[in-house]
Amino acid sequence: MEGPAEFIRRAVGAASRRLDRPELLAAFYPHSAQILREEVAIGAILAATLRSDSTYVDVGTNRGQILRDAVRLAPRGRHVAFEPIPALADEVTRTFPGVDCRRLAVGAEAGTAQFCHFTELDGWSGLRRSPQISDERGRPQYIEVQVSTLDAELRDADPTLVKIDVEGAELEVLHGAREVLSRARPVVVFEHDAAAAQLYEARSEAVWDAFEQLGYRVFTVTGEGPIERGAFGAGAGAINWLATPAG
Repeated sequence: MEGPAEFIRRAVGAASRRLDRPELLAAFYPHSAQILREEVAIGAILAATLRSDSTYVDVGTNRGQILRDAVRLAPRGRHVAFEPIPALADEVTRTFPGVDCRRLAVGAEAGTAQFCHFTELDGWSGLRRSPQISDERGRPQYIEVQVSTLDAELRDADPTLVKIDVEGAELEVLHGAREVLSRARPVVVFEHDAAAAQLYEARSEAVWDAFEQLGYRVFTVTGEGPIERGAFGAGAGAINWLATPAG
């Protein structure tokens, strides 16, 4: 189970994205300095990777915090966003009218599933409920959502960059994205926390293996690496990662 320090670290990250002012938090909480470095690094990765006409795919869009940068950097590109929470999907559609926002969860296979929406902490929502969030703090609503795969949804798209933020379900997303990752060879920016992945019976090593099998190397978003299998996800001090095609 995720300890208090890890819980606070992830909570601060969610708050900084919500405020869009992470530098304010750095003065009050030591771990937020790392969070700020990661958020700055993600922006730098987008700037270095996306051309004006690039295709960007955002899995777990929330309110479009990272999508906003992609739209700015690639104004002539095609952008596809996946957000299963109806109110957030509607918000993304209104805010980014040129983005193809699909009200879908993304996983290993198509179907329907129950989704836990924490209405007070929507960044912690997912196909599996986080045990760290109480009813009082999160005010959960359980909704039925449609689930699809990136391979099915992106048959006619060759993304340059894919962002994955799915609260522990990243291995499921990768299992459903083998074809598009093999074909298009996009850069992948993804969140991975070992405790969150355990909600899906997934170990960090399995996530690393999935990328290795697809011919990718894994780094932290701040540039450390390549990260070896045994070091990935376990005490590495990172929550956001970068996977790039090898060779």
